[in-house]
Amino acid sequence: MAEIFQKTVESQTVMSLSFTGPYEQTPEKLDALIAWLLREGHPYSAPPLCIYYDDPREVAQEELRAEVCLPVEEDCQGDDTMVRRTLPGGEFACALHHGPYSGIQELYEQVFAWVGENGYRVIEQMGVREVFLEAPSGEDPSEEPVTEVQVPIEKAEAE
Repeated sequence: MAEIFQKTVESQTVMSLSFTGPYEQTPEKLDALIAWLLREGHPYSAPPLCIYYDDPREVAQEELRAEVCLPVEEDCQGDDTMVRRTLPGGEFACALHHGPYSGIQELYEQVFAWVGENGYRVIEQMGVREVFLEAPSGEDPSEEPVTEVQVPIEKAEAE
């Protein structure tokens, strides 16, 4: 069982690249966003993240909506596909995933269960976030990715 915790996440200015289709596109879309930002001469200021807006068990693969984001502090402008925007902050139910992404679904199930058991509901329109805290360098085969899953929550109304 994962350790699930609640925290306040501050709003954050990011450069964003939205995409539709299978969530497995995330690494290539993130690479494209990083390359664009570096070509423009702007560093990113915090770990990259992705926001997933749809449940892949309920929405067809080709219709899934997501966006990859890189936090920025410098004043840089986007273009037709790269957009500068502010992600809203708020209260989130969070958990850390250590290891390959193939095992992350079980963690999501635990976080969603925690949300309901603790009197909260998911703010679905905000999407769920994965913050890529540590990515393997490729030099050490024992390195594993560390991802923080963040699910936006609010108190559920009593029925």
